Amino acid sequence: MKLNRIAIAACAMLSLAAAPASAQGLGGLIKKAKQIIAPESKAATTATTQAAGKKGTLTVIDGGGTLRNPLASIVDVQLVGAYGKSTSANYGVVTLVFKVKMIANLNQLRLGGNSNYPAIMVDQDDNAYKMRVGTGWYSYDVTEGVYMKVQLKETNEFADVKKTATTIKQLQLGISTSYDDTGLLMLNNVPIHWDELPE
Repeated sequence: MKLNRIAIAACAMLSLAAAPASAQGLGGLIKKAKQIIAPESKAATTATTQAAGKKGTLTVIDGGGTLRNPLASIVDVQLVGAYGKSTSANYGVVTLVFKVKMIANLNQLRLGGNSNYPAIMVDQDDNAYKMRVGTGWYSYDVTEGVYMKVQLKETNEFADVKKTATTIKQLQLGISTSYDDTGLLMLNNVPIHWDELPE
């Protein structure tokens, strides 16, 4: 945008400086300016598209909601469900159960969060909840080519959740297979099953 303004201003100054300014001459200058600017605009569009692609692959969950996996080329992640367990009359913890299949030849998956990849859950009433331990990454044993159920460890569960929370409006949880392959799993509009055993 700034580059466009500079090019237009330069064209205007050149046309004013030219002795007899003609409409055809000004049109030619603007055309040349657009040719110079066009590659920059195309590069910016490509960068935006690539950044959007890093957010991951979006899938619709059978029981309701969506899951976005930023590491879809390395690990296939499917949500079995979100389960609430009462800890008092009005509060509880929420855990997640996934089906995970490693596509890469790896045997560990890390889930959790830190300041760069914050783990947080927001319910339908916009109440926000953090993991029981706050931050930290926890390893889960997995294997290549086979689906395995992975339930969040107690430290990864979301704590002090109001039992009025019936839906996860949005949840983000860090997922990592290496320092370079790290991102945020995103869940949206997922129902919470209170006091039911995970399937």
